[in-house]
Amino acid sequence: MLKPLVLLCAVIAVVGPDDVASLGEAAQGGAAGSSGVQGSLSAPEKGDAEAQYSLAKRYLKGDGVVRDYAKAAACMRQAAEQGNAKAQNDLGAMYARGEGVEKNYEEAARWYLKAADQGDPLAQYSMGRISILGRGVPKDIERGLDWYRKSAEQNQAEAQCALGNLYFGGEVVERDYAEAGKWLRRAAEQGCVGAMNNLAYLYEYGQGVERDPKEAARWYCAAAEKNDPKAQANLGVMYGEGNGVPRDYVQGYKWLKLSALQGDPMGAKYMLDFDNGLWAINAKEVAEAERLVAEFRARLSEGKP
Repeated sequence: MLKPLVLLCAVIAVVGPDDVASLGEAAQGGAAGSSGVQGSLSAPEKGDAEAQYSLAKRYLKGDGVVRDYAKAAACMRQAAEQGNAKAQNDLGAMYARGEGVEKNYEEAARWYLKAADQGDPLAQYSMGRISILGRGVPKDIERGLDWYRKSAEQNQAEAQCALGNLYFGGEVVERDYAEAGKWLRRAAEQGCVGAMNNLAYLYEYGQGVERDPKEAARWYCAAAEKNDPKAQANLGVMYGEGNGVPRDYVQGYKWLKLSALQGDPMGAKYMLDFDNGLWAINAKEVAEAERLVAEFRARLSEGKP
C-alpha cells in the first residue's frame, strides 16, 4: 500500500494548485467529502522536502485540507527519505501510532533513529523512551538515559521532565534528588505540567534543593491550575495546614474537592478532614468553596486557562 501513496504525493508535488482537488477526488474514488482540499493549496516542488513535510503536516491536522492520514504518510515518507529530520521523526510517530500506515514499532524506531542521529531533540526523546521501554528496540536503560540527556540538553521539555522524574522515582535509575530537581525545574519553567508536582515536592521537603515551602506552593499551584489532581491535593493540604501559604480552608476545600472529583485518593482522604471537623469550616465557607469548584470546572470545560 505504501508505494501508491508515495506516488500520490509525488504527483501532488508536480501538479498545479488547481489540479490538487480533482486529484484528491480521483484518489478516493470520487467519494463525497474526500476531495482533500478546502480552499487554495500550494503544491510543493518535486524534491522539496520542506514543502512535502509542510503538506504532510496539513494533511495530519486537516489544515485547509480534509484530514487524511494516508496522504500525510505518503508525503511524510518522501520528505523523510530526503533526509528531513522533522519528517523522519514524525513518520516514526505515525508508525508508532498506526496513523496512515500499519502500526510497526520497529519501523518507528528506524525512523526515530535517523532523525535522532541528525540531532533532532524530539526524536532523541523518542529514542530515549522506546529504549527504556524496549519498544521496537532492545530494552537498554543506559542507552535510553543517554538519548534523554542529549534531548534534554537541547532544552526539550519532555526529555527534561522524563529524566527528572526517573531520578525522582528511583525505580529505573538510582534515586538522585539533586539531579531530579535540576531537570524538573528546567522542564517546569517551560510549562511541563508533569514536572511541576514533583518539583514542588522537592521544595516542600528540601530534597535535593533547599527547603522552601513558598516555592513548593508556587509550583503546586501552577500544576493545580492545569488540573493536575495530585498537585491540587498537595496544594489543598498546604492551604489547610498554612504551609507555604496563609491558612485558608476555603481554598483548601476547593483544591481538595477538585482533586477528589478526579479520583485522586489523597484528595478524597483529606476531604474527610472537613467532614470530621479536623479543619473547621462553616456552611457559608463551604458554599463559597463549592462556587469556586464549579467556576474552575466551568472554565476548564470552556478550554480557558
